[in-house]
Amino acid sequence: MAAVTAAAAAAATSPRSWRRLFRWRALGARAPCGLPCSTRGLSGVNEFDLLVIGGGSGGLACAKEAADLGKKVAVMDYVVPSPRGTSWGLGGTCVNVGCIPKKLMHHSANLGHTLRDAPAYGWQVAPSVPHNWHQMAQGIQNYVKSLNWGHRVQLQERKIKYFNIQGSFVNEHTVHGVDKSGKETKVTADHMVIATGGRPRYPDDVEGAKEYGISSDDLFWLKESPGKTLVVGASYVSLECAGFLTGFGLDTTVMVRSIPLRGFDQQMALLVTDHMESQGTKFLKHCTMKKLEKLQNNQLKVYWNNHEENKECLDVFDTVLWAVGKCETRRRGLAPLPLSFSFSGATRWILGSGFWVVAPWVLTDKASGKVASWSALFSMAFFVVVRVFWYNE
Repeated sequence: MAAVTAAAAAAATSPRSWRRLFRWRALGARAPCGLPCSTRGLSGVNEFDLLVIGGGSGGLACAKEAADLGKKVAVMDYVVPSPRGTSWGLGGTCVNVGCIPKKLMHHSANLGHTLRDAPAYGWQVAPSVPHNWHQMAQGIQNYVKSLNWGHRVQLQERKIKYFNIQGSFVNEHTVHGVDKSGKETKVTADHMVIATGGRPRYPDDVEGAKEYGISSDDLFWLKESPGKTLVVGASYVSLECAGFLTGFGLDTTVMVRSIPLRGFDQQMALLVTDHMESQGTKFLKHCTMKKLEKLQNNQLKVYWNNHEENKECLDVFDTVLWAVGKCETRRRGLAPLPLSFSFSGATRWILGSGFWVVAPWVLTDKASGKVASWSALFSMAFFVVVRVFWYNE
């Protein structure tokens, strides 16, 4: 009893994360993340206790949790520009090209609906209020940049070393990195977490797809309105983008190969698409892209096959937005590691030298059979830190 009381007192005076870990132990939790672990083979002479590769939701959460435990932590993050040359700062998909700019654009579109409804509630508003994309985009992009800076400050406050370099593994405890200027850096750590996320997929069988199309990586950083837009794909990313583009008054069409929102309840999916059609979004159903051509006026001539009517169609758009899913970040630099990958991008662990590999740990929001969720990454990050720095000590 005295030992339990002493442990509770120690937990009460320790950092926030230690108290959370104590609760796991008090509840009798055994390996809450279910990940294999071993500390055999660690030299204890590495520069950091933990190196997190990837500065997104999962990676930053993991780094901060470990730093709160008093561990020496580093974060390595680098954004490879999109085919259109778009790149961004620290924070990952959610902050820069996902949840946050998407929600702000959705809110902007909703304000337009509110203005149209306002006269019915007695407000003297002009019948037609134009939307200024440039002004909106500038405000959103400035806000995102402030979040990038905020993440940098949080890392500094926790004494987490930040490397803005692209890394590749030398072995399980060493990463070789190169920055934009070509300067090389070598970083060593006892434990490593791969949390590099995914990037939008471009189809390989559509002529002009990468040359003339854009993805969600580019949409939120456009300085001018995309104009008449064809959104290819029926994922939630596709429908979210098409929804707010329609809300801005843009001529927006969604091309659907099979069914909308695959993996979601189809009754709800139908309600979503029916509502979007009622608001003005057009749908091309059972169609697949064939090729894109750029015209002299910079518009895009788009060819596609309509499988329902068994014919080839074409139209002209200002922008083609690819929203056909994501793929895991390129596996370049992972060759020295004993890792294997499933078809969905989820990582499987394999045995090496008779025991489970210690490093690296892998965070992904694309686990097999699961709906991708940025929020799940926070819990996954906590579980990994629990597993590495609590159950091993």
